[in-house]
Amino acid sequence: MSLDNLRKIFTIGIVAGLLVSANFCLAAGLVPDDPAYSRQWYLADLQMPNVWVLESGKSEVVIAIIDSGIEVSHPDLHDNIWINQDEILGDGIDNDKNGYVDDISGWDFVEDNNDPSPKFDNNCVERQTCVAEAVYHGTMISGVAAAVGNNNLGITGISWHSKIMPLRVLNENGSGNTADVIRAIDYAVNNGANIINFSFVGDTFDSALELALERAYDAGLVLVAAAGNEDFQGNSTNLDLNPMYPVCHKAQDGEDIIIGVAASDQNNKLAPFSNYGSNCVDIVAPGKDFFGAVVNSENVPEFSLYYEGNFSGTSLSAPVVSGIAALIKSANSSLTNTQIKNIILNNADNIDFTNPGFVGKLGNGLLDPNKIFQSLSLSANKLAKGSNNTIYYIAANGKRYSFLDANTYSSWYSNFTGVKTYTDSELSVYPLGGIVTYRPGSLVKITTDPKVYAVARGGTLRWLNSEAVANLLYGASWQSQIIDISDGFFTNYKMGDPISASGEYDPVQEKNAVVSIDYDKGL
Repeated sequence: MSLDNLRKIFTIGIVAGLLVSANFCLAAGLVPDDPAYSRQWYLADLQMPNVWVLESGKSEVVIAIIDSGIEVSHPDLHDNIWINQDEILGDGIDNDKNGYVDDISGWDFVEDNNDPSPKFDNNCVERQTCVAEAVYHGTMISGVAAAVGNNNLGITGISWHSKIMPLRVLNENGSGNTADVIRAIDYAVNNGANIINFSFVGDTFDSALELALERAYDAGLVLVAAAGNEDFQGNSTNLDLNPMYPVCHKAQDGEDIIIGVAASDQNNKLAPFSNYGSNCVDIVAPGKDFFGAVVNSENVPEFSLYYEGNFSGTSLSAPVVSGIAALIKSANSSLTNTQIKNIILNNADNIDFTNPGFVGKLGNGLLDPNKIFQSLSLSANKLAKGSNNTIYYIAANGKRYSFLDANTYSSWYSNFTGVKTYTDSELSVYPLGGIVTYRPGSLVKITTDPKVYAVARGGTLRWLNSEAVANLLYGASWQSQIIDISDGFFTNYKMGDPISASGEYDPVQEKNAVVSIDYDKGL
């Protein structure tokens, strides 16, 4: 493929351990004043002005961009570049003792120095010593995720105020090795990143990389990876048959720890270049015809602009999702990486009807930021009801759990002042998650069963095997505290070990320890 044909395509891949190719292939909303906003079609398509009204990302969230380097002086990026506050620039000392000297703004793992910007020689494109798209890649990705927004300059990022941690693992030709990627992942974990964006793919499984990804996930980071592009002639890959990495990596126990992102076009169809698959793709996001930030250089004519357009690829879809993850984290810093992942996926739009040839291969569907932030806004109230007056608890996983009777509700709440009424349409964005069980510490029995049970965490019932134990735990009036559960409702509970001595269970401690229904359900 000639350079002219490759132009405006950004993708990166791992083959035989090498990263060798780059994948570029409004109501009452807050519309930013950035001049090129109108050229970023996907922002309006995702209804981002409505999202920015709710959350523009003012609290600091750090997105590690593991890529080909970032032009940290770019006018639309430099204010959002992460600064290592524990390091003193230029003193030649590893002040924070993290193993990297003077790492003020990330690290270059290719050349092993503290300058994570892209590297290229004068006239390198003409002399064929660099690939323009490889040099551009990291800067373009960063702009999509977190270019400064509403600053009357250039473009708008998804998350206006997130910090970008530049970690360079790819050289000016788009090649590198997984050992450097692993070092970069560990650096991100150890230096405070909240999210890692991987806009590259490859076909070689690396167990060491898998372990590094699992370390990052266990440390609480959100991991977002591009599904990859095969070519731009309408040939894409089913990842179920030909897995690519890191998007197809799992935890050793099989847990899906990476948000795999495929690309859509302006018609919400799978872009013809985008890979797909049921095992690796979790969601679809725009990835075609992007206008964004690029490297600038007076010495290389091809790099003469700070902004350029017509880039496509799943590499661009991934930072769209990373930016949304950053906004979610900014809106609620207490959310875990698993909760953020679930919120993104549970609020996606099914697009099977526009993609009949890929049913079941596009994860949960198309990214819907507007629905996500409606979910976060509603979940802040926690309690909701619709037209049928059933009261629901909106959980951190983006699902709603129903209270089947007043007694269950009363075990958690003393009144109904916190219940807000919503339309059935508003509630429908939260899929049903199940039933709220009695708060731990409650005393219950099944209508057709004479046994009396104490409720423990997670809807677990523990049989009190003697009146003496019941007296010790609940007092002489223990029988008046018993609540009947119907046989049908009983199926929502699970059986635990019986209680034969008072030291085996403390109802007060059980009640006080479970501070929320989220906690009780382990969400």
